[in-house]
Amino acid sequence: MASQAIDQHLREALAHLEQAINQSIDDVQADPSAKQELGGKWQQFLGEFYGMVKEKGVKTRINLLSWISFARLR
Repeated sequence: MASQAIDQHLREALAHLEQAINQSIDDVQADPSAKQELGGKWQQFLGEFYGMVKEKGVKTRINLLSWISFARLR
């Protein structure tokens, strides 16, 4: 089933993001001056992700962001 493959991809992506978050925290705790550099990396990543979602939405005429209730995110 296709949704199982999607679930697997999302689980793997979440695991990678957790590792990146943990490493970012460790790095900033070890060297607070790394905060600005790491902030830039996170900003670039989130911008690319958001841009990818928007671009795919325009190409396919499917607004992926409309599927998400941002009010329910916690």
